[in-house]
Amino acid sequence: MKKIIALFVACIIALSVALPAFAAEGKVTYSGNAGNFIFEPGSEHSPTDLFPNFKGVMPGDILTQKITVKNDLDNKVKVKIYLRSLGAQEDSVEFLSQLGLKVAKSSDNEMAYMFDAAANEKAQLTDWVCLGTLYSGGKVNLDVTLNVPVSLENEFQSKIGKLDWEFKIEEFPIESSDPQSPNTGDDFRLGLWIAVMLCSLSMIIILLVWRKRDKEKADQ
Repeated sequence: MKKIIALFVACIIALSVALPAFAAEGKVTYSGNAGNFIFEPGSEHSPTDLFPNFKGVMPGDILTQKITVKNDLDNKVKVKIYLRSLGAQEDSVEFLSQLGLKVAKSSDNEMAYMFDAAANEKAQLTDWVCLGTLYSGGKVNLDVTLNVPVSLENEFQSKIGKLDWEFKIEEFPIESSDPQSPNTGDDFRLGLWIAVMLCSLSMIIILLVWRKRDKEKADQ
């Protein structure tokens, strides 16, 4: 009985740890409020910081960051969202020039690379790049990979790299030929919570069966 309870507690702890790990993503949300975007999660370095996973980097690290760009307007408007890079801020150029950065747009199990260069450069994002046409609730995912070379020197310890990206929006009215129910899909977190509930239900059933057996033995 003690082993079963210990195993159950371990499962719950593991799943609880997994939730915040998978939730560490950047979010860019357009809600139409004065034409502004909402950037999350932010950090002590910048309120619009989109890279919670790119902190405390070490030589040899290959880090990934998911950024979700979403249209949160009502269903009367569709939008085109664009991205461009302004490059590294002046005090970050030397540090970010040592790092490699890749940016890919992913959807429907396909990945299209939009940027592959040193992290301080503008490269393929010098001009506005359209991320897609998004209907209400629609989203597009950006998968960003940061490559920290093993040869990174000690002089860059505690350095902070600041890279400026800009987002632009265009709104269009919904037309009769447009899809009315786009897939908004990110159901991974829901699946994880379902797993937690199933685990809890299994434990309850085991406890009830165990209790019934103990009662039957006591009645004999």
